[in-house]
Order: sequence, then structure tokens, then C-alpha cells
Amino acid sequence: MSFAYETWILGQRSFWRVVRVPANPVGIILFPLIQLFVFSQLFRDIVQLPAFVGQGTYLQYLAPGQILFTAFFAVAWAGGSLLADYRNGYLDKLRATPIHRYAILAGELVPLAISVAVMSGTILVVSVLLGARVATGIPGAILILALSAAFGVAWSGVSFIPALVTKNEQATSTLSLLLFPVAFMSTAFVPPELIPDWLQTFNGLNPISYTIEAMRVLMNVGFDWPVIGRAVVAIIGLGLILQGGTLWAFRRLTA
Repeated sequence: MSFAYETWILGQRSFWRVVRVPANPVGIILFPLIQLFVFSQLFRDIVQLPAFVGQGTYLQYLAPGQILFTAFFAVAWAGGSLLADYRNGYLDKLRATPIHRYAILAGELVPLAISVAVMSGTILVVSVLLGARVATGIPGAILILALSAAFGVAWSGVSFIPALVTKNEQATSTLSLLLFPVAFMSTAFVPPELIPDWLQTFNGLNPISYTIEAMRVLMNVGFDWPVIGRAVVAIIGLGLILQGGTLWAFRRLTA
């Protein structure tokens, strides 16, 4: 209970840090929104290709990828906040208090999950207003946002690890930019049948594609639990690797 209480107190600070600067969430959702508006119109006739049979409009196909892109961008610089606390001495002050050390990390991750869900929800709502549908209704929409939030928490390790290891904002942001192609090489824009063989092999290991496909079936088909289960397994595996690395880096920094 003390760990949960400490996470709650520290999480409030992290949450309000985001809320008090509206430009941050607006900037995060802007790029997925642009892609949603422009690509859904520019490539709307691509659904005539055989690989898109049963996918509906291109907007319907594109929306899940942009929801996940929002989660991807929302956590790309998450480690910068923890690094700022390290530089200004706030992290050392927290370590001097009688709290669980890992409540400091949890206090960053919990509000991060909430922020990702809210921003992803914005893209989902806009998609519906533009004409997309959610075949599974409100329960499916909630599950889509839960998958997005879980993916965001798991993926945030790509920002936390370099931030905690290098203690350098430029190195952290550079690594985040270098990982952008991983998102673009997923099934966010086209089905796997339309991408090169080597990319199909890569997508077999890409947790982004698994998560997008789970969101896509929730929007287009229904509760396809095998597809959703594979996404959950991919997110858990990703989280174990990246958040395990985050814990290691955090112990290394605060030893």
C-alpha cells in the first residue's frame, strides 16, 4: 500500500507537468492527425488492391496505425523528464526520503499510461468523426486505448534507458529518432502482402505490427482473441526487455 501511495503522489506531479504545458500533447498528436487526414485522402483508392479485401476504406485501415503512432511519439522523449530531475537535484532529494526507490519510476510510468490513453483516444474520436467505425463498440474502444497505453509504457524504455545511461538529452532524442523507421516498417500503412519479403520477416518480430493488427480487428471485425492475445504477448515481451533495461539503468544511476 505504501508503494501505491508513493506512486500516486509522485504520479500527480508527473501528470500535472504534462497538463500544464498543453503544447506537449498537442504537438504529439499533430503528426498522427496530419497523416490521418492526408494519407486517408491521398491513398484512398489503394483499397482497390486485392490485399485490402475486407478492410473497408483506407481511413478504416489507417486509423489503428495512427492511434499507435500517437503512443509511439508520446513516449519518445519520456526519459527527458527523469533526466531533468536528475540534473536539478530533485532525484537525489527523493532518494534521501524513506520511499521505495522504484516508486520514482512508477510515478513516471502510471501518468504516462494515462496520457497515452487520452491522446490515443483523441485520434480514435477524430477517426470516427471522419467516418471510421469501431465494430466492437465502446468495449472495443476501451480495449484499443488499453492496448495503446500498455504499448506506450513498454516502449518508453527506449527513452528511459539512453537517458539514464548517457545522462544526455541529445543522445536520448537522437536514439528516439533513429527508432522511427521501426514504426514505419510496420503494417500501419499497408498489409504485409504488399511489403518486401525481408520486411515481412521483420514484421514477424515487430511488436508494433502485432498491436496495430489487434486494434484493427477490434475496429473492423470483432473480438478476435487470438489476434488480441498475440498483441498482449508482444507487449509483455517488449515490456520485460525494455523496462528490465530501465530498472537496470535506474539502479546504475542511483547506486
